[in-house]
This record gives sequence, structure tokens and C-alpha cells, in this order.
Amino acid sequence: MSPQPLRGRQALVTGGAVRIGKAIALELARRGAGIVLHYGRSKAPAQATTAQIRALGVACHLVQADLARSSSVLALGRVAKAAGCDILVNCASIFPRVPLERATPKDFDEPYAVNLRAPALLTQVLGTAWKKARRRAHIINIADVGGRLAWPGALPYSLSKAGVLQLTRASAAALAPTVLVNAVLPGPILMPDGASPAQRKASEARSLLKRLGGPQEVADAVAFLAQSDFITGTELVVDGGRQWAG
Repeated sequence: MSPQPLRGRQALVTGGAVRIGKAIALELARRGAGIVLHYGRSKAPAQATTAQIRALGVACHLVQADLARSSSVLALGRVAKAAGCDILVNCASIFPRVPLERATPKDFDEPYAVNLRAPALLTQVLGTAWKKARRRAHIINIADVGGRLAWPGALPYSLSKAGVLQLTRASAAALAPTVLVNAVLPGPILMPDGASPAQRKASEARSLLKRLGGPQEVADAVAFLAQSDFITGTELVVDGGRQWAG
């Protein structure tokens, strides 16, 4: 296999400046893909990530957009179309830890807008154009095991990620046969800021592999799906077996 199997392709990675999004953007770039790197507020980290990608010898176009605003999302989609993207990675996400009894309308609206509506609009803009052109393309949604499990302490977030899973299934059917749509469901990858050593140890203990994963595990899963020509409508869980740990 070519050391750069994605050479000649272009990928839009939302939330690509930091954390898991950064790892995904860098891995796709290492495999030869040009990158349209989206960021929301993290301008300095986005510029640093852009420099890292360009140092790999591939093009990187940096784009700011507020994914809570539909007009900004649609503009981002137009930029990706003009750049010739044929890979969309919907990674940007917000994670409010709000239980049902304290959730306000805003607590429901914000994760819905960023975590679900923005990926849906980008899927509509890019996916339908790719299908009309009969272009082979890939959409990979970064969902979450929280979209499957009961997380009463973060209900608005869980609802948004459950919607991402349905978006994946429905758009895989709607955009077939040329556009392949899949989801990656990270489990224990990065601990929240401020997590204690005891919290980290407890999270590790709940994994079959007895360790946390890293952003690279998710990035490798995304790159695998971006190279597949026969996987669509699938949910790939990357959680070290935590879902079966009891």
C-alpha cells in the first residue's frame, strides 16, 4: 500500500485545532490528504496545527466559523466545496455537563446546534453535491458512546450525540452508493480538564484494556474509514472494550 493512500484527496475537519480534531487532521495529512482546518475560537492553536500540517508537505487552508450559526456553517460548506474536499470529518463538539433537572432551553439548544445541526447541514451541502456529481467521497461523524448509553448527568449532550448516530444511518442511505457515511464513537480518550488522578484511575479500571485511549486511536479509526470503499452506515466504537466491562 502507498505510504500516502489519501494523496490527491482533500478533507474538511471541523474542530481540527486541538485535541481529537487535531490528531485527526494530522493523521489524514500524514496519509497525503490536503486539509481544510476549521476552528471556532482557538485561533492560536489552529495556526500552530496549520503549521504542523504544512510541514508534512500538504496544503492546509485555515477557516474560522461559528458552528452555532447556520449561516456560518453553510459558508464553511461552500469553502470546502471550492477547495475540492471529498472527505468530511464532523469532529467539533461542545460538552455541557448538565443533568435533566437543571437543564435550561439554552442547555438543549447549544449542543443541538453545534453537535448535530452543523454536521447535518455540512452533510447536506457537501454530501448532496458529491452524490449529484457521482463522486466517491466519505463522511465520518465523531459521535460518542454517550449517544448509546444513559448519561443522566449530561442529558443534552447525550441527546445531540444520539442524533449524530441517526444522522449517520439516514445519510448513509440517502447518499448511497457514491458517498460513504460512518461514525466513530470514542469512549475514554481524554479526561476532562481538572480531573484528579483518582478519577483517571477509576476510568482506566472500567476499560477491558485497563487504560485510557488517546486521540491517535480515534484518528487511526477515521483514517481507516476514509480509505474504505465498502463500509457505510457503521458505528465504530473506540473505547478499549469499556462498553463490555460491566
